Amino acid sequence: MRIVQRSDVYVGLFLLLIIGAVVTALVVTSGWGIPRWDLFVKTDNVRGVAVDNKVFYQGLEVGRVASITAKESEKPGRLEFIIQLELVAEFAEGDSLQLPRSSVLQITTNVLGATRLDIVASDNLAGMLAPNDTIGLTKATEAMEALGALATDLKGTIQEALTTTTQTLTSFRRLADSLTVATGTARGFLRGIQPGTEDVLASASASMQRVTRLLDSADVRSGTTLRQLDETLAQSRRVMTSADSLTRLLTAMGGESQPQIRAIIENARLLSMQMLYIMEQLSRRPARFMTGMRLPDSLTVEGRGRPCPEGDTTCARTTP
Repeated sequence: MRIVQRSDVYVGLFLLLIIGAVVTALVVTSGWGIPRWDLFVKTDNVRGVAVDNKVFYQGLEVGRVASITAKESEKPGRLEFIIQLELVAEFAEGDSLQLPRSSVLQITTNVLGATRLDIVASDNLAGMLAPNDTIGLTKATEAMEALGALATDLKGTIQEALTTTTQTLTSFRRLADSLTVATGTARGFLRGIQPGTEDVLASASASMQRVTRLLDSADVRSGTTLRQLDETLAQSRRVMTSADSLTRLLTAMGGESQPQIRAIIENARLLSMQMLYIMEQLSRRPARFMTGMRLPDSLTVEGRGRPCPEGDTTCARTTP
């Protein structure tokens, strides 16, 4: 009997230890003993809000929804709701939770329908909230609504892109048709002018060949003409040399007592000088053989008979 009684005692003690551990864990996890203060939210719609929902501030859990109370609204047939929030007064390090007076409770709904409560503050210029103060409630754009708006925008953008693409393809098709028509017209034009073009090119080729032959023959004739001109000039020089020798001989034979012989000699000398002048000019510029040349007055009978102007030192006369 004694052994059985001791076993019961041990079992009882073990159960008491387990119960104590569970109670301690509940106290620790539930925040019992932590100072808290109440904050109220006034709204006309509590959709997405439930008791015991967590409340966050800047991503940190700072409290829970303690209760939701409904009362008659000032508008007939409408209800007004008061949401009580239990917020921690102090953190583990001893710092107190202070919320700006411009704070509001914002409800955010994700794609799966779960809600999240966040205290959002715009600034702290209006001071800080005190316990039992009342703030407002706002709802952020739901994820499904945002996706719907995005889908609507994308739909409009895609429709515009498709319309633009269709118009571009139509323009390309018209351009291709125009190019096809232009190509056919150009091909017909080329077929039409091809015979005439070939005739013109053939005539031009024949003309070029005739010009080439003419130039070749002109080169040959020019060379022959120049050689003949050189030979003529050489013969003229020899004749002039002979004439000069004859002049000197006649001068020696005639003497000053025979005026007729002197005139003949003078004319022969003038002719010799003219021939020498002509040969010199042709040797410098053979083209003068065809264009002609003018003898200076000093080498002509008329020019030699005229007196030189006064003061003209360039005028030279050969006296008989």
